[in-house]
Order: sequence, then C-alpha cells, then structure tokens
Amino acid sequence: MPALSITSLSKSFHAGTPQCAASVLVLHDVHFSLWPGEIVALDGALGSGKTTLLRCAAGVLRPDAGSVRWFGARVAPANRVAYVSVVAHDGRSRRCASGALYARLERALARAPGLLLVDDLAAAGALERRLVLDLLRANVARGAAVLCAASDEVASESFVTRVATLAHGELVQRRNRSATRIAASSFASRARASASSTYGRSFRSPQ
Repeated sequence: MPALSITSLSKSFHAGTPQCAASVLVLHDVHFSLWPGEIVALDGALGSGKTTLLRCAAGVLRPDAGSVRWFGARVAPANRVAYVSVVAHDGRSRRCASGALYARLERALARAPGLLLVDDLAAAGALERRLVLDLLRANVARGAAVLCAASDEVASESFVTRVATLAHGELVQRRNRSATRIAASSFASRARASASSTYGRSFRSPQ
C-alpha cells in the first residue's frame, strides 16, 4: 500500500484585484504515488507549484479536483504524516536561523511518522542540508516514505529513488539511475518492486 497516493489533482489560485482578477492554474491532473522505503526529490523552477503540491500532500490545502490518500485513507492520520516547512504560504522561503529546518525535522521525527514531506531543502545551507539528508535517509531505511522539495544537487544524490519535476502545472517523473539500495532495508526493496508494477498507470516518463 502506498504511503501517499495522489490522483488527478488540480489546484488554481485567484490573482489580481477584485476589479481585475484571474484564475492561475498551478497544478493540473497530477498523478503520484509514494511507497514506504522511497525518497523522492521534487524539483522545478521557482513558482512551479512545489509548495502547493506538498501542502496538498500534507492535507493542509484542499485541491480543486482529484483526491489524496494517505496509507489508503481519505483523512491524513496525524501521527503518521509529518509536514516540515520553511516556506511561507506565498511560496517564498522564509529567512530562518541556521539549523531551523533540521530542528523542525527532529521534532517531527519524534513521532516516528511513516510519511515525511519536507519543503524546502534549497533554503538550507550546505552543512544543514547534509544533516537533514542524513536524517531522511535514516528514516527511509526504517521504512518511512519521503517527498522533499529540493535542488538539482539533492536530486542527484545516489540514495534518491526518483526525481519528480513540476513544469507548467504537470508532474513528470524519472528514476534516479544512480540510486543505490539502502543497506538493511527490506522496506525499500519491497517498495521498488511494488512501484515498478504501477509505473505504467501512475507515471508519465519523459521521452
């Protein structure tokens, strides 16, 4: 069973003034599944919708269409889903003291959640980013699922299972060809085996 399952998700926001307003489509028909033992890097240009997708995945933002399920349920179980962010509601990274993201993640991990949603690793310094990645990797090894907004540098890490790129409201995914097995993790191997049988339905691979 996937830790996170997103089906046909779309989300728009209103922009402008009451006299001159327009609807801006941020996410369009997004399909995504995340399995226990996986770590997926979410990348895309500034304003591509990464924070919007993570907030929908965390259950703190309601999509206009589509559905989100957590461990097969329609309601996110509070003790199993952790959303850690240094990003404001407008999508801009907040100026946080060094170590703030790491500290927030440590507090969230005290509950031993099965699903971790992290926004945004690009806002952290190099040392803090490495410490955060080490924490995430350790929790993936014990069977957690991780989706994190990240830079290209993070997306190229060998232990990242897949990279999901947002562009023009759509999500395109690819395997990280250099991904290595996480030592002593039966969760990771089972997740990849299960996910491979669903790629044709859930993912659109770039040509």
